[in-house]
Amino acid sequence: MKFTPFESEVLESILWQVEGLRIGRVTKRVTTRILRATIRRIRPRLIARSVGAHEDAREIDHAIPVHVLCNRILSTPDLNRKTLEKILHEWLVAVELTRSEHREVLKKCRLTSRMPHDWDGTDPLARYLAAGISLRSIDERANQSVEVTATNQSEERSKPAVGR
Repeated sequence: MKFTPFESEVLESILWQVEGLRIGRVTKRVTTRILRATIRRIRPRLIARSVGAHEDAREIDHAIPVHVLCNRILSTPDLNRKTLEKILHEWLVAVELTRSEHREVLKKCRLTSRMPHDWDGTDPLARYLAAGISLRSIDERANQSVEVTATNQSEERSKPAVGR
């Protein structure tokens, strides 16, 4: 993930804030609030689009809620610039949804601001798959999309993972 000069300054700010928490200069609550506001200044990487989302009626949603990302950052021991960049590359990702998927379907499934209870910490699309929202994954390198559905994902999860 390539960061703009402004986003690079934001990364430095995040590292400084986390260090302040570690040495006792600020509380976790204050740090989390500042991190949430700060992280929103970095443009998330778009990784998928809802099958039902059309050009004129799309809403952007953080695939992994920002507060979950903040908790990941704060729980990382010995956080440094390289580790922070890796976390943001993997977890600061977005999905384009229809308005009803974004505001109603996720709410109905109680996934508006949390990941599914069985989330393994690796699949950023787990909320949408748990809610039954069909997505097209965007391949950044080829600028192509591949359809991902709840059934495709559950079949992949049932296969044994090598090295886990």
